[in-house]
Amino acid sequence: MAREIVDGKKIELKRKFRYPKLEFDRLQMYFGKPYVVDLEGVNGSVTIKMPTVGNVMMYGEKAFNETLSVFVTNTTSYRLALWDGGIDWNEISDFELFCMLYSRLDKGAVNLMFDGLDFSKFELSKTEKDGVEQIVLYDKEDDIEINEDVYQYIHQYLQEVFNIFPVEKITHSKTMKEMYIKKDRAEFERTKDESKGSSIQALISSCVNHPGFKYKLNELTELGMCEFYDSVKRLQIYESSTALMKGMYSGFVDSSKISADSYNFMKEI
Repeated sequence: MAREIVDGKKIELKRKFRYPKLEFDRLQMYFGKPYVVDLEGVNGSVTIKMPTVGNVMMYGEKAFNETLSVFVTNTTSYRLALWDGGIDWNEISDFELFCMLYSRLDKGAVNLMFDGLDFSKFELSKTEKDGVEQIVLYDKEDDIEINEDVYQYIHQYLQEVFNIFPVEKITHSKTMKEMYIKKDRAEFERTKDESKGSSIQALISSCVNHPGFKYKLNELTELGMCEFYDSVKRLQIYESSTALMKGMYSGFVDSSKISADSYNFMKEI
């Protein structure tokens, strides 16, 4: 397919399109099997690996999360920065945002999540599909293309793995836009000097100090991130269902108003 590099990385803005939710094999994710995005009509393929808790710990959680956030974020999360740059977050896609941010990706962190993918080789290009011009990222050396569809597989897969689902707030009301921006600016000023702690460390500490958690601290380094976050959620469900059962049998909880699924700690999550 013919391509040309876009001067200045300018992207034609349009009303935001909500991409449909994709389905992934949760069992394969749990066991850490690499996921290959190989779509028909798209040059090359992308293989997503499963980082372990040890990988993130050794690399550094902050540095890793700065790169991860570029893949899992959405335009709502960047609305203040976009707005100050003259861009309405309601009128660009998450992929267009990614095309603006991908140069920030840290190569070491990328290597923990992908097999042989080097984003320094990618350039913003134009291609045509079914008579419609599209923006894509293209690595000419390795002949790998990342278009909207490939990006969405990466975007949604990593969201599932790391249990990160940023809230999306889209509006075409001028009043609502101004309200959101005013709120974001106030929040930024309030928190700009605050240091952020380790979210993973807090989860690990909570789990290893819980009598029902089966992994020891030295065993966690080999745990895939999907398995780790699944364990965290499962422990929360177990505690919630156990509390409901105790309340029901003690007579303090009216079980007629609670669904049977709420007592099932083995349910799908």
